[in-house]
Amino acid sequence: MSRLSATAILFLALAWLAPPAVAQDVHLGVKSCGSSGCHGQVASSSTNVLLNEYVTWQKYDAHATAYKVLLEPRSQRIAANLGLPNAHEAKICLDCHADNVPEEKRGPQFVLADGVGCEACHGAGSAPWMGLHIGGSPHDQNVQNGLIPLEDPIVRAGICLDCHLGDEDQFATHRIMGAGHPRISFEMDSFTDFQPAHFLVDDDYRKRKRVVDGVRTWAIGQALMVERRMDLLADSKFATDGLFPELAFFDCHACHQPMSSSLPTDGGEFPTAWNPRPGTGLGPGVAKFNDSNMLMLEIALDMAAPDLADRMAQHILDIHKASQTSREAMNAAARATKETARQAVEILATKEIDAAAMRKAMETLIEKGSQGYFADYETAEQATMAIGAIIEAMRVAGFVDTAGYDKLSASMEPVYAAVANDERYVVSRFIGAVQGLAASL
Repeated sequence: MSRLSATAILFLALAWLAPPAVAQDVHLGVKSCGSSGCHGQVASSSTNVLLNEYVTWQKYDAHATAYKVLLEPRSQRIAANLGLPNAHEAKICLDCHADNVPEEKRGPQFVLADGVGCEACHGAGSAPWMGLHIGGSPHDQNVQNGLIPLEDPIVRAGICLDCHLGDEDQFATHRIMGAGHPRISFEMDSFTDFQPAHFLVDDDYRKRKRVVDGVRTWAIGQALMVERRMDLLADSKFATDGLFPELAFFDCHACHQPMSSSLPTDGGEFPTAWNPRPGTGLGPGVAKFNDSNMLMLEIALDMAAPDLADRMAQHILDIHKASQTSREAMNAAARATKETARQAVEILATKEIDAAAMRKAMETLIEKGSQGYFADYETAEQATMAIGAIIEAMRVAGFVDTAGYDKLSASMEPVYAAVANDERYVVSRFIGAVQGLAASL
């Protein structure tokens, strides 16, 4: 940045003068980033950063309106169903719908209603990195002084999953969803693309930061989803809900089907929606553990570490068996699965992922989808996002030409349409759409 505004100079001074203990924690609010001399310009700048990042976030990013959602009638009904006075003051809601740091850690310009602001993801603005950043210091130096390196998919997944899956302090339980909260769904690479990027990946960006392809981001995100899910599954806080297990860990649509769907069709066959996926060992009337992320990780590992892929396939069977056995068996299966997921993260972070590896993962997803292996909605949804992420990564890497990319993108439209609404999901329509995609290869 060639020139410092008065506001920038003020925050530079605050960053350096704040006591060390406070400097690591106090959140200054989005205004500390949004001045016209920093990231609040209306149009992009000719400098090596856009400088309109705050405006992009404020106008187009769903995180900016996360708090406002709590004021809507639906949120108020959810709060009432949970016995809460209101949603916009309840910690259980604010922890994900705002940058809900303790009051003593909020600076004078901090506004809770700003939603999930800059510091929720990038780190507290009072930490030393802010002053260095304003002064134009290198990115790696900023990271050493407290800036969160979101370009690293492992770091980014940890930040995102705190809300988009949960942790020991905040988790969307079945009771919360039963009160009306939407089902939690997340895939890191796709969800990153869903929000308008407030950065530009150009030559300068590549000099300053590591650029990770979408397939690696997808694979690492799946591994960390599995690891985090296993942590939650083994947490005694979420072990049971009265006489029942915590049903948020299970496939929603295994139970949420019309009772009439259990009746045989004219041909004497049970509808596919009520048939467990072959190989799970589960019979009718059994709630199926949501293994969608485990299945995606198995495919990612088949691309990068086949021996671990075989191990993950066995973990899937063990988890299903344990879910019908005992809490002790489930905890043991969760611990073993978590260990494999942790090893997967380490491998996927360094393994070369070339055109052949990407194509192998895509073909496996398409083949299994065509064969009905992803019959349940949540797995079909994850598979769709995975295929989309791989196609986009192949385009960015130059592994597919424009004509090929356009053909694949057009063939993906029916697949996206097949999973657009979980309550109207028809497995035969999804299978047909994926078969059409297979033909386009």
